[in-house]
Amino acid sequence: MMLIDDVISIAKEAGRMMAESKDIQVSDKDSKDNHVTNMDVAVQEFIKEKLLTLLPGSAFIGEESDYDDIDSEYCWIVDPIDGTTNFIRHIPASVTSIGLTWNDDPILGVVYNPYTDELYYAEKGKGAYLNGKRIHASNRTFEHSIVCLSWGAYDKSGSRKAFAVSEELYGICEDIRRTGAAAYELCKIAEGSVEMLFEPILYPWDHAAATTIINEAGGAVEGISGKANLRHRDLVLASNNKENMRLLREIVCKSFQCL
Repeated sequence: MMLIDDVISIAKEAGRMMAESKDIQVSDKDSKDNHVTNMDVAVQEFIKEKLLTLLPGSAFIGEESDYDDIDSEYCWIVDPIDGTTNFIRHIPASVTSIGLTWNDDPILGVVYNPYTDELYYAEKGKGAYLNGKRIHASNRTFEHSIVCLSWGAYDKSGSRKAFAVSEELYGICEDIRRTGAAAYELCKIAEGSVEMLFEPILYPWDHAAATTIINEAGGAVEGISGKANLRHRDLVLASNNKENMRLLREIVCKSFQCL
């Protein structure tokens, strides 16, 4: 069995744990808007044990744990439940996201929505897939694009700038969407259902897996200064093609200080 097949099996089992959970216990992390549940922790521990056994000597970064400096070429970057607020409120838009990097280069990604049974996956150089079918980003232009966005729910200090970006985007693009699960939205770019994403605050586990999937589907993911940061939070942009990325970055940089 290939590595990607094993990771898919782990993601599916983790997704089932999420979808079938009954006794959900909720607490807040660093703000009233940033929640964690007992299932976030349980699912992450399950994934971590399986992945580190699958690839001995690899490192692990997960949303629900602290991490030290990475001392391995290979690093798993995991969000056990991306869209925790959706999960708590029984909105079926939460996913399990598992990414693998090699020397900070995303090389494998699996994102699974157990509620809709959508399984997105990709390996570097091998294409992107949804439930076994090859997928590609769309070729729609900016004015015919749908943009997914957020305003930084966990840190609202920069929301005024984010709203300014949203207002300008809304006047140009076709429409706006927000599901509350960045990894899922990024996969929708790879699928060709939407074209762009702007998030003022994303963490590595929000985008690491989906980055491989988007790259293999012909799109791109970037951070505020170029490559999206895989160690710390970053402003993240994603697009179906280079021209739309250029235009999106121009709009974002009017409000945020791009390097």
